[in-house]
Parts: sequence; structure tokens; C-alpha cells
Amino acid sequence: MSLFGAWALSLGAVSASAAAPGRPDSTWVQLASLPEPLESPVFALAVSPADPGLLLVGTGSGSIYRSADGGATWTPAAKALGHGVLAIQFSPFKAGTVLAGTRGGLWKSTDAGVTWAKQASIPNTTVRSFGFARSLTLVGADGGLFSSHDGSTWSPYLSFAPLNLSAIAVAAVNDPPKLLAGADASRGDEALPLYVSQDGGTSWTNVKSLGSSTIVGAAAAGGVPPGGSNSRPLLVGTNAGAFISNDGGSTWGQISGLPTIDFNSVAFVANHADRFYVASDGGGTQAGGVWTTSDSGQTFRSLVAPIGSVTAMSLTAEETPTVYSATFRPIDHAVLLWSFHDTGGTPVPPIGGIPAAAALPATAGTVPAGVAPLSRLDLKGLLTAPEAPYLGLGLLSVLVLLAAVGLQFRRGREK
Repeated sequence: MSLFGAWALSLGAVSASAAAPGRPDSTWVQLASLPEPLESPVFALAVSPADPGLLLVGTGSGSIYRSADGGATWTPAAKALGHGVLAIQFSPFKAGTVLAGTRGGLWKSTDAGVTWAKQASIPNTTVRSFGFARSLTLVGADGGLFSSHDGSTWSPYLSFAPLNLSAIAVAAVNDPPKLLAGADASRGDEALPLYVSQDGGTSWTNVKSLGSSTIVGAAAAGGVPPGGSNSRPLLVGTNAGAFISNDGGSTWGQISGLPTIDFNSVAFVANHADRFYVASDGGGTQAGGVWTTSDSGQTFRSLVAPIGSVTAMSLTAEETPTVYSATFRPIDHAVLLWSFHDTGGTPVPPIGGIPAAAALPATAGTVPAGVAPLSRLDLKGLLTAPEAPYLGLGLLSVLVLLAAVGLQFRRGREK
């Protein structure tokens, strides 16, 4: 048995003895609010692979909050970590080790998120993604990809210096590990900034194209396939859909059972090569959500997320996982946290309902005397009046603003 297989079995045993907090089956449950008011999306959310009730959440203010009871209560763990936490991930190989990426560098915890220390050997740049192999840890940042064999000293891959690394996955965890690194900005000489390495990072090959994708937003690797192969399937989410590879990243296929929208979170069920979940913020609309498959993407089931803009997702390491997610409602900037114990049944909305949107300030007053309501205005007169060019500019400005909102969600982690 491989070392990864032994680790997977031991993890399964731990997970079996430490069950997630009791939840109604296939039902969305709203978690407790964080201790600070939030107006920007949550991008960083992680659940411990050894304890399904241990959650960490990072916020736009640079704070990290910890819950030991599945989100029923939250305790502040760290503050002012670089003006925004963009990524949190537990190490599957070192118990209690967690990495957090912020807009001001890399932070590390060795006590499951209770305390945090800044990693001085990583530049004070924006850190966006992580990858863990048995003997190697990868960190993706704005301006490069970094690796470490001891988890403390980091070396850059110089060829990645021009890129902002937003997604990392490890297709084979034993030496030499098989790696994937994707970015959200191109150097200008390739269609897609996505690279794979079959030799632990010594050499890299560019994946020339994934359809019309130009941004790689998320990546994950599945459990060891049947037969003991060390190469795990790779899954990536891009701004033009989701793609899967079963040969370590050499060839790819677009997953046709999903909408061709941007996917910002992807995750496999522990120890499974054919079961995974994908999430999307819908580009700032309600077109996003959470989907799952149990047949390698041949068919999908929507979990009917309470709010369609899902900005972060994490799975427990159980055979029947609990999905933890964060959502953002653009109309009132409401940030909500959820859990969903997925037993395969028809998704049930939150028992208490979805919190109503906050009332917007009233801006419309009474119509002045002598001014017709909009529904009674002479549109032909408006189009031919001297003010028509200015009205056209105003309409164009509104359209540009709406486009900017969509772009903000599509590349929200870049801000």
C-alpha cells in the first residue's frame, strides 16, 4: 500500500470517529454570523480533514475566525493579516498545520488555527492558493509560485514570476509529485496560464487551451483511482466552465453537464476519484450555486443553494460529506455562511427561510408639480431633445457599471 493510501485510510478512521455536528439530511442550515460586520465577500473557508466540526473563515478585513462546533459559534483567531484573507487550507499530511494567504503575505498555524505566525521567507505579496504533496508544499502568489520541503523556507520557481497563481493541485502526492498550477493573468504569449509538471516541478508544460478559458480560478485532485494508481484525476474551474483530466493533466475535457460560467471552488469527496463538487458565484448574479456528481461528471445534481452567488466552499472528509459554503448577496452586501449535509436527497431550503434583503435607503421623492411621471414622458421627445446626447452618455455609464460588477465577481480574488 502506498503512503498516500495509508494516510487516506487513517483519515477515514479519524473522520468516522469525529462526525460533523448533527444536521438535517440534505437541508441548508444557516451558520452563526461572524463577530464582525461584513460587506465584502468571504473567499477563504476551510474545514479540518480530521475534525468535521472545525472550521476556519477569513474575511476581507484580514481577520480569521475559528469554530469548533460546525459554525454554531465563532472565536477570533487572528486580525489584520494583510488587508484581506483570500485562501485557507489545512495540510493533509501534518496534523494541525494550516496555511492562510492574504493580501500581505503568507501566515501559518501549527495548532489548527488557534494561533498564527507570519512566514518571512515569502514576499509581502498577495497569496492566493496552496498545494500539498507528501514531501513538498506549494504556495501560489501574485508574482510567482513558491515551494518548500520543510514548510518554513520557500524557494521561487523563476519561470512563474510574471504570473498571479490562483489555483494549485497535486495529481500524485508521492515522489516525484505531479503538479498543476494555474493563474488569473497571462504573460501575453499563451492562451491560458495553466501548467503541469510530471517531475515534482523540475519542468513544466503549458496546457495550451481549455476551450475559451482565460482564467483558472480553482483546482483540485481526486482520491486514488481503483487499481492503486498514484495519479489522481484533476479538476479545474475557469471563467468558461469546468474541465477534468484523468491522465495527470496531459489531456482535458470540458464537463458538459455544467453551465459555462465561472467556477471559483472545486473539491473531491475524500478517497473518491469520481465524486466531486463545484461552486460558482455566477459573476455577481444568482446564476451561480453548488453542483455535485457521483459519476465523474457524466451527470450532475444541483444543491439549489439558498443564494446563487457562492464565493467559497469546503467539504468534510466523510463518506457522506457536509458542504460548508459562503454566499454574497449583491443587492445588500449580505454575507451568509451555510452547511448542507448531502445525503443525496432532494435539497431542502433553510427551515427558517432565507434572511430578507436589508431595506435600501429611500432615494425617490414626490414628483414635482408640472413634471410627468416617467411612464407618461414623451420618449420621442426625449430622443430628439438637445439633452439626448447626455442621456445617452448616462445610459452608457450605467451599462459600464453593470459590466464592472460582473467583472468584480468573476475576478473577485484579484482585488
